[in-house]
Amino acid sequence: MKTNIQPGLISVVIPVYNSQETIGSVCKIIQHQLNEKQWNFEIILVDDHSNSETQKITESLKLEFNDKMQLIRLAKNYGQNSATLCGISHAKGDIVVTLDDDLDYRPEDIIPLVETLYATEADVVYGFHNNTSILRKWGRKIIARFLYQGKGKYSTLGSSFRVLKKDLAEKVSLHAHDHAFINQIISWYTSDVAYYKLSNNTPKNSKSGYSTFELMKIGLKLIFFYSSFPLLAIMGFSFLAAAISFVAGIYYLIIKLSKGAPLGYTSTIVSILFGSSIILFSIGVLAAFINRIYDTRIKKPTFSIKHKT
Repeated sequence: MKTNIQPGLISVVIPVYNSQETIGSVCKIIQHQLNEKQWNFEIILVDDHSNSETQKITESLKLEFNDKMQLIRLAKNYGQNSATLCGISHAKGDIVVTLDDDLDYRPEDIIPLVETLYATEADVVYGFHNNTSILRKWGRKIIARFLYQGKGKYSTLGSSFRVLKKDLAEKVSLHAHDHAFINQIISWYTSDVAYYKLSNNTPKNSKSGYSTFELMKIGLKLIFFYSSFPLLAIMGFSFLAAAISFVAGIYYLIIKLSKGAPLGYTSTIVSILFGSSIILFSIGVLAAFINRIYDTRIKKPTFSIKHKT
């Protein structure tokens, strides 16, 4: 791995929310580590409408870091992904790093992630550690199955600790719409993804800002907002049910003609089955058109150019 690289300006984007106990340490560690490597950097704090105590701390950090820091305060709480997208859109660096504010990921690991980016020539490098609960690991795998079903591209959803090349960061910043999930957007533009295994010795006072219930809500949002699986499932079920109803209607009609049946029985059954098949088929067609609207709405790119000569 390259250790004497000079990456140019590094933009470190940190979404901040009620992290008065940790944000100061995060910024000081970044400053110390990158100054030691003699790497030029800027820190972009995006305050996602935090409490007053966090606001005071970020303001004092801005005074201390001066032109090494951008401080952006959002008008209301938009969520981590939206705050991160805001920071990415304001980044000036040749490399963009995104990092949490709660010390769940160690700021010291920015250096090996950047070195991995250069060593692998990937477009993005995700940092991950293995101290995640079994429940969360399985949840990530299940969601990945839904999102990348049939594509065989990724075995993970990445993480919020990532390093991106400038051109990729610029493409990602164009997708600043509601319910934006950065890792999913990144997967639309590149498959040149690398991973770096982080040490598990996170600080004792670090605590994830997401409970298991909140992570489940995020997982459901990913499936419904970034996957066409629910629509495709409804469409497939509707067409299958329509075919079964149509065949059953034909069967009862044949029984009526060949063996006879009580007056009104066959006509009622056939009418219900044929009517149901038409309704279910129509639902399947509507699901297909809604899926097309979904594809248009999320602005998924038709192609992505990595190099041009």
